[in-house]
Amino acid sequence: MKLTVFGATGRTGTKVVRQGITAGHEITAVAREPEKLGESKVRALRGDSTNAKTAEEAVAGADAVLSTLGHVRGSPPDLLSKSASNIVSAMSKQNVKRLVVLTNAAARDPTDRPGLYNRLLLTLLTTFRGQMSWDTAEEARIISQSALDWTIVRAVRLTDGPMTKKYHAGPFDQSAGTRISRADVASFMISCATESKYVRAKPLISE
Repeated sequence: MKLTVFGATGRTGTKVVRQGITAGHEITAVAREPEKLGESKVRALRGDSTNAKTAEEAVAGADAVLSTLGHVRGSPPDLLSKSASNIVSAMSKQNVKRLVVLTNAAARDPTDRPGLYNRLLLTLLTTFRGQMSWDTAEEARIISQSALDWTIVRAVRLTDGPMTKKYHAGPFDQSAGTRISRADVASFMISCATESKYVRAKPLISE
């Protein structure tokens, strides 16, 4: 498949790109500094997801779009929501339907029933990262109200552990763990994009 990856040089994005290449997919990697990819088997597109023109160029001809964008030092406070608006608009114009986006538990779902520890983490996240939490929630709102075939992958604490393909993916309830490796998140996102899993759903992934 032809996959477009936003946030391709991030710690999770690089794993999506590498696993996609290994699986034989054609990857368009969008990054402000694509030379950091270190991959020759990709179509590297220099750009910023907050730029509408870049987003439209990136998604043109794609079978599916994946985003691992996240806040880093110096990023605008509305990075996620603005990027989501641009990506959704671009995909609608280019008639690309499948979108898989990585976010965190600040993107709530009415079915959530987290355990005590995860409720505490959510409280801390909202209290100390208020603007980021708002941006995450707004990103989820924009995507979930679109006409796309979207999946919002919500991850708990990300680690640099190995890919195991042994994880919990489903409701945010008391069975959810507290961490997940970036490699497993990447694997799950690619499977969602290529196998049409969890369409118009917000699965939480954890160990």
